[in-house]
Amino acid sequence: MNTYPKRWQALNFLIAGAFLSPLDYFIVNMALPSIKNAFKASDHQLQMVIAIYGLTYGALVVCGGRLGDLYGRKKIFTLGLYTFLLSSLACAFSPTVTWLIIARLFQGVGASLLAPQVLASIKVLFSSQEQPKAVSLFSSVFGLASVIGQLLGGLLLSMHWNGFSWEMVFLVNVPITIVCITGIHFTMDNNHKESNSGIDFKGSLLLILALLMLICPLIFGQKYQWAWWIFAVTISGISLLIVFIRYEIYLLKNNRPILIDPTLLQHKPFALSLLILFFYNFTSGLFICYPYYLQEFLHQDSMQTGLAIVPYGVAFFLGPLMVSKIKLPTYKMIYIGLGLLMSGFIFSALCFYFQQKPSFITHITLFIAGLGHGTIMPVMMRTAITFTTKEKAGQASGLVSIGMQVGGVMGGAIIGTLFFNMINVLDFPKAFALSLLMIGAIQIIGLFVNGRLRKYINA
Repeated sequence: MNTYPKRWQALNFLIAGAFLSPLDYFIVNMALPSIKNAFKASDHQLQMVIAIYGLTYGALVVCGGRLGDLYGRKKIFTLGLYTFLLSSLACAFSPTVTWLIIARLFQGVGASLLAPQVLASIKVLFSSQEQPKAVSLFSSVFGLASVIGQLLGGLLLSMHWNGFSWEMVFLVNVPITIVCITGIHFTMDNNHKESNSGIDFKGSLLLILALLMLICPLIFGQKYQWAWWIFAVTISGISLLIVFIRYEIYLLKNNRPILIDPTLLQHKPFALSLLILFFYNFTSGLFICYPYYLQEFLHQDSMQTGLAIVPYGVAFFLGPLMVSKIKLPTYKMIYIGLGLLMSGFIFSALCFYFQQKPSFITHITLFIAGLGHGTIMPVMMRTAITFTTKEKAGQASGLVSIGMQVGGVMGGAIIGTLFFNMINVLDFPKAFALSLLMIGAIQIIGLFVNGRLRKYINA
């Protein structure tokens, strides 16, 4: 029986803190035109404002998970909150765009400390019977962030409170972090941790470099027209990742401190779960292509653009809450989630191919896609951590976060590149429809992987 009495109260503040990471992704997108005007920033600088956050987060999130294992998740989560608070203030009062980019880097550091502690804490604080509900509540914040980020961003930008404009999208983080810091102090202890066996600094450096070499080409490939050296950097990143894994195996055999237990990746059900997490996050392509399509082709303003994504976001929020109440085998829930996601995007593609403008039908099809996204996320998070022990919860949580983050970056790069290139070959609606169709078709990979995963779940 779980003896920690304040676990549900602590979860509220853990979730609120984790909410900051996706919120900042969605809300800052809305502020880019204002940032461009304020600093006379170039398109490349605007791209860096977005990219540096995701890049830092993706590269450091496993290190954040490991630090939680070693020093206690309350300490590291609180450190992440303070880092996010100070970097948000630095963003809001940036005198130059260069300063803003550097401050966004530190926001990414804060996010990498926050995110892995939540899933790991759920594994440690909650019983196996309580975990589905806890994971569903955690997953719902991603859908909520997609809605609030778009709408709140448009609202804050239109308020011009005390002369602030784009600054407000960063200042809104301040009260949230202060509430979370206070709440975590009174509701969570720091005893759920492993003995401090040291930090694998060399392994950390190898992993960070490998991930940077994998993620950077995806972000900047289109800017440099996919030059040969872009592919060379990617291949070097894959090679360095292999070196990292072999190095971790060597450390494990010699009983030395490790960053990631390589047996996690060698454990087939966990590895298969990561694959499904990776591919369903190609849905990030929607959030790149859809706003651009609405603003550039249909000439809609920021509030109209924000409202257009609401059906997807609402369903994304409701999905995890519904999952916790459905009593079906896990493999069936995975099939249902991926099926909804795939059919929603395919039917949305057909709608935009024939209708061009958003309509009641497209709102329904995007709602179906969002419901699939909201269904599959908590199921896969819960499935992944089920195959790990409490001792490895932080590392596993970090790997789950990396799978989602890299999948999102790669999905955005591949779908975005397809969309922008096809605009010149086809017209706008056909290029957008093709992009949606690709997102839906990619989910077939997840369906195939789930067929392999099923035998482990049943066992």
